[in-house]
Amino acid sequence: MRFSSLCILAVATAMPVVSANAQDSILLDEIVISGGLTPLAAQNYARSYSVLTAEDMAAAGVTSVQDALRRVPGVAVTSTGDSYTQVRIRGSEFSHVLVLIDGVEANSPSGGSYLFTGMDLADVERIEVLRGPQSTIYGSNAAAGVISITTRQASKPGLSYGGAVEVGGLGTRAASAYIRQRSERGALSFSLSARNIDGKDDSRSGGDKDFNDTTTAVLNGSYELTDQVTAGFTLRRSWQEYGYDATTSPVADPRDYQVDAPLTAKRDETYGSLWLEAGALDGRLHSRLVFSGMNQDARNFNAGVASSNDRSTRRSLRYTGSYALDGSDARTADQKLIFAAETERETYRSTYYPGGTYERDTHAVALEYQGHYADGVSVQAGVRREFNDVFRDATTWNLATAWQVPGQDLRLRAAAGRAHVNPTMFQQYGYVPGVWEGNPDLKPARSMNYELGADLGFAGGRGLATFTVFQSKIDDMITGTATSAENAPGTSTRKGFELGVTMQATDTLSLGADYTYVDAAQASGLPIVRAPRHQLGLRASQGFAAGRGLASVDIRHVSGTYDMEWFNHVWSDENPSPATSKLPGFTTVNLAAHYDLNDEIRLQGRIVNLFDKEYSEAWGYYGQGRTAYVGLEARW
Repeated sequence: MRFSSLCILAVATAMPVVSANAQDSILLDEIVISGGLTPLAAQNYARSYSVLTAEDMAAAGVTSVQDALRRVPGVAVTSTGDSYTQVRIRGSEFSHVLVLIDGVEANSPSGGSYLFTGMDLADVERIEVLRGPQSTIYGSNAAAGVISITTRQASKPGLSYGGAVEVGGLGTRAASAYIRQRSERGALSFSLSARNIDGKDDSRSGGDKDFNDTTTAVLNGSYELTDQVTAGFTLRRSWQEYGYDATTSPVADPRDYQVDAPLTAKRDETYGSLWLEAGALDGRLHSRLVFSGMNQDARNFNAGVASSNDRSTRRSLRYTGSYALDGSDARTADQKLIFAAETERETYRSTYYPGGTYERDTHAVALEYQGHYADGVSVQAGVRREFNDVFRDATTWNLATAWQVPGQDLRLRAAAGRAHVNPTMFQQYGYVPGVWEGNPDLKPARSMNYELGADLGFAGGRGLATFTVFQSKIDDMITGTATSAENAPGTSTRKGFELGVTMQATDTLSLGADYTYVDAAQASGLPIVRAPRHQLGLRASQGFAAGRGLASVDIRHVSGTYDMEWFNHVWSDENPSPATSKLPGFTTVNLAAHYDLNDEIRLQGRIVNLFDKEYSEAWGYYGQGRTAYVGLEARW
């Protein structure tokens, strides 16, 4: 979708925005998060987590999921251009982080991860980041944590509609529109968004611009069939086309690593689910059945001629039953037992694969106990057994507890758990002529994880300080060699701590700060690449004009990041991998503001990288320079 389509979307924004004042999400104690086989109240969840609401992200002026995640403690975001962004949690590999979109697993069976390529926030209601192992709940890929993205749904009765437009540097044009309807028994929501970025020549050689165009459509709905039975569905379609450059090595300077080339790619993604919920035994039993699936199709072109393609699919069927042990409603019970059973099939097909389409099946059963006691103690304990058809089966478990100290605004937390990560299908079966051949004998990586934490309220409930110390030990770590993949000998370690403070200093001024320290090392002692040792975030937002306006500043410092010198490497059997070196630290400053022109129309603006700092999150790739944007949002 090019600019003409954006103009059509822009017409839809000539509709009236309900003003919403931003509030730091860490103070919202009643949030229910997706940290168990069934949702549970935040006060009963004993691991560290963050929730970013749509209001939070609007106040910060961020428009993409990856930029929102840069504000989360323990999360490291690495971009090698707009079209390729990886996310790590607490020094993990990027394939150890599970991404859910409306509950549907988005990670590619091929690469094991989800690539955030400018995923727009226009239709996103909230982002939950669960740090620490979640394999007992979600299986493989969740060894380091979960990023759960929930799109907007019809929340108020009747018909509502609106949209937004934005223009800015790098030839950016964006537009979005939505329409929602909620009745007494059902709801339906549809949204459409597009963002076109002309970009710049990332190779710095004066060649063609590396553009990035994305269009996304989201449809979801639900209906109460009876007082005890509800059905619903979700559907998300995303189309992306982008340009990128080739690379070369060795070069004297990492700035010369990218070489201009007429390379483009197209990605087509579909995520969807059908679900049915039912209550029984006067509400003591609650069941949920979900059929979900995803398709990812990627095609690459050189000067407009197709050069390669690959396609991944996943289909899963999951039943979850929750029983209230205390005789109350299973959805809100203080004591409940949850059982889950699921089956999943993954497929992968690539241009170069001599075997055609590869398949693998996984079946799993899980059991979890969630309990909250009158003395302020909460317990969550679970176990999961996976049965795999192509590699060894796996058992994972999780135990977490929290204690609200009587008479004190202090909560203590402790958790331990075992997790695992299956080999990706590319690691197992991948084939690139003369370059790569998969290893079908790979074993799943296994990790043992611990964390201790505390949450302290202060200033009469206007502030909150959180502290978490963590450690993870990984055996059978899957690593790439020059021509294949292998299970590395020894134990890889990740350890560190997270510190966060938020405070509503006045009725209009809110402050926030967080710091993450991560010591991530291979069994050999070499540092884990692209896992920053130090990350510091400072934030402030100030309301003005009697609540009609809000201005914010976001300062981010990153240092202690190591990466492989791909730009300075000559491949050979004697030299199969490049040297590991330290990247320069950097600090960036972002500004954002919005002002409600009336009760329906909001004017907003932002400046990314205010001081035009040159920085690198990966060798040979550089972040966005100073860029300004302005836009309008309307809601009715």
